[in-house]
Amino acid sequence: MKKVIFIILVLMILSYINAQEWTNISPFPASYTGIKGNFVSANEGWIFQGSSTNRDIYYTEDGGENWEIIYSLEDPLEFIISLHMIDNQHGWMHKKWQNQYPYNSYHSYLKTTDGGYSWEDMTDNLPEESNIYPIYFINQNIGFLGAGSDPSNYQALIYKTIDGGENWYLTNTPIVYSSYPSLVNYSTNKLFFIDVSNGWAACSAYVGSGLSLYTTDGGENWDVGIEPGLSPDLFDIHFTDINSGGVVGHNGSFPYVVFTENNFETISYQHNYTWNQLSQAICYQNDSTVWISGSPGIINRSTNSGETFEIYQTIDTYVNSIQFFNNTGFIFGLRNGLFKFVDIVSSSNNDPPTLNYFLGNYPNPFRPSTTIVFSLYTRSNVELTIYNIKGQKMKTLINEFLECNYHSINWNGDDDFGKKVSAGIYFYSLSVNGKTEVIKKCVMLNQ
Repeated sequence: MKKVIFIILVLMILSYINAQEWTNISPFPASYTGIKGNFVSANEGWIFQGSSTNRDIYYTEDGGENWEIIYSLEDPLEFIISLHMIDNQHGWMHKKWQNQYPYNSYHSYLKTTDGGYSWEDMTDNLPEESNIYPIYFINQNIGFLGAGSDPSNYQALIYKTIDGGENWYLTNTPIVYSSYPSLVNYSTNKLFFIDVSNGWAACSAYVGSGLSLYTTDGGENWDVGIEPGLSPDLFDIHFTDINSGGVVGHNGSFPYVVFTENNFETISYQHNYTWNQLSQAICYQNDSTVWISGSPGIINRSTNSGETFEIYQTIDTYVNSIQFFNNTGFIFGLRNGLFKFVDIVSSSNNDPPTLNYFLGNYPNPFRPSTTIVFSLYTRSNVELTIYNIKGQKMKTLINEFLECNYHSINWNGDDDFGKKVSAGIYFYSLSVNGKTEVIKKCVMLNQ
């Protein structure tokens, strides 16, 4: 029995260490093909291979541990262009039919209401526009689509639906002039909303330039945020509230990475000339932690709201998009890139802990003692235990019922027999009602 417990603890420790890396969870054989799709939670996701030969949608309900094909296109000349799931039942798909002779192309737009197992063709309901991209839904009823730019005044065409795609109408986007002055021809690359009222659009404007839009009335009317001529093409935008956010973009050689705390009235932090890649994707994990990547696949992380960044990891892919659900993240990219990250130790100072049970210690590293703190959300039977790096139990600090609250206990570096342990790496484990919830690492220095 002790041997089994030892093996389980070693595996959990190894899992803890490995969980701090981005790991490829793609179900496809290695290839240069990209992976597209999205997750709607830390567990449920839908993906497809972004190539003209792909006709299958894969689904996972356990965070990418297992995948199944839930839908396949029947016509060998059809392939999937994009897939956007809104929740675990509703989503939209864009597919293309490519005739080989005389090379006529047909685009179709479909929606699902059963998690992607069946699809209804909605093409006839959409506006008669030749360039529909992107498609973005806030919920199953309210959605938007970009449709290039108006041929007369050059402003972006953004359509909205409030009935799940049955009907669409054109929203009011601004006619924009450059400093010459001349009309600016611009279109949307990415849409993002934090609620049904407040949203943003990252746009391309004429050759190698960009601008951003924002709305405060649910996308009925849009205003310019970042003015044209100040940035290259903008490809992704993300906000944590109505004022604080960031945007990334690039042209052939110039990256653009900026942050704001007043909805781009001013720029708080800017990293354009010192950036290490062509930035393509940005995502806030929480109010202070920001992830950015692109081409090549250098994963950059900030823990101070974009003021400074560190290179967290480099992966063999060109990143197209990043998603986070609390402390679980996903990266989509080229070269068979579908990467997952589980941040066990990170939590926002402004938000309640996203783990079921918060656990931490200070100081760390320590000598001669450290204080371990944790929180409970219900009255529970709690066991707090210290293990060495071999997985051997050194000391049980707590094994009793505790009330819902924050708790703290001091460990002075001894074992269950009162003997001082040697300096080194140790792990402390919080078990609640018989289930191990969190494992953290601490370092004891020489006395």
